[in-house]
Amino acid sequence: MMRDDEVLATIQRLYNGKPVSLSKLRRKFESQSELVETLERLEREGKVKSFNLKGSKGYAPNLDKFDLILAEISSLNSKLNKLHEMIAQQSRVKVDNFDEIYDKIKDNLGYAHLQAIRVEMGLTKEEFYSSVREHVESHYDLIAGGEEGYVRRGSVYGIVKRRR
Repeated sequence: MMRDDEVLATIQRLYNGKPVSLSKLRRKFESQSELVETLERLEREGKVKSFNLKGSKGYAPNLDKFDLILAEISSLNSKLNKLHEMIAQQSRVKVDNFDEIYDKIKDNLGYAHLQAIRVEMGLTKEEFYSSVREHVESHYDLIAGGEEGYVRRGSVYGIVKRRR
């Protein structure tokens, strides 16, 4: 026996804004006569709507626009979470890379120019200064000087030295 919720779940899964054709549903279920009966029953109950499609029938879930909006918001939220995770992972790589390059570039007193580190990392100014800002401010002392860096009270701080 074919279950109503199984057929409804299949229609909802296949529904992409256009009605799901009867032939597509027939490929998913073995019993053709039970499928038609189940679809008619779901239509009488108001759970699906039927549409005429070029010589065939199509079915769409009877969802409120509010339900569709909630589903779309949920989908966008999950995509944003994945994007946030990717960005966090990339910034972690940049911070680790910053420390390695600092160790390579620093002079014998422990000073290094931010511009030299940025060029070595191969990043644009925007990418570099936005991605390593927190790390630099929490682990390094900023020193006035250099051609580029962070601007504080009208001075460019473009030299760093690791804190002890």
